[in-house]
Amino acid sequence: MKKNRKKKRNKDKNMLPRKTWIYGSSAGEVSSLTIQLDPATNQLNILEIHPSTIRRQITHKRDGKDDKILYSAPVTDFSLLSTDFSELQQRFHYLMAVDTNTLNEIHQGYRVSACCIYVVKEPLQVLSSEIPYQHHASYLILNSDHQAKSEPIGWHLAITRSIPGDFIQSNRIGMIVDSELGKHVDINAHKEPYYETTYLPPTMQLIYASSDKSATFANDMIRNCDSGAKMLLNEFQKHGIAEVLEHKPIRIGTALCFPVKTLDLRRLPANTATH
Repeated sequence: MKKNRKKKRNKDKNMLPRKTWIYGSSAGEVSSLTIQLDPATNQLNILEIHPSTIRRQITHKRDGKDDKILYSAPVTDFSLLSTDFSELQQRFHYLMAVDTNTLNEIHQGYRVSACCIYVVKEPLQVLSSEIPYQHHASYLILNSDHQAKSEPIGWHLAITRSIPGDFIQSNRIGMIVDSELGKHVDINAHKEPYYETTYLPPTMQLIYASSDKSATFANDMIRNCDSGAKMLLNEFQKHGIAEVLEHKPIRIGTALCFPVKTLDLRRLPANTATH
């Protein structure tokens, strides 16, 4: 136990300082900004900034580079009065995290990827400091188009195959991902599709969290997805592609997608994070 405490102290000592920012964009070039404070709610808004572009971001400094973005999520105003989790509680009923990893080598003409999905099954409004989440679904993706991005296919599987459509229609869901951050504002505003010509359901929005650094529980969730996807790819390399191709696939564009039902869930336990 003492050794574990020592490791945690060393980790905290080496962690770069985190900073929280609120960003937003105007529709065009402006010469001035009009700041408005609502005395009843203490919400701080800038009238020239479109509400759909306002985001909370947690970053740390990097030598010779732009700041590393650890977390980025839509928020309602510029006040920073709410914590990142309480803001999510106000915006969403449920959360899920999706990550997709891809092998470098080609197998029988296919680029091979694995998608892993974790979910917070409890409504966010009933949670306090602890956030329990667990493995929900996993897929192997074999794509004959070697240039296609695998991450949006994983998102599409998570949205269209792992959750009933009526549940999505009746609940606001935040989906934590670790790619395409530069497109999130337009995807969330339904100005740009998240996959091919498919737009996010009106009740869903993307949240960004880095899988290689910690800032919030969202980083822990996406890290577990990343680990699960790597585990699936390791298992695939042990057994080969022939066994996979014996099963009937879900066809998404040029990709053949296979639900993984033999995943050893004992190696992917449920987890609890704090915020």
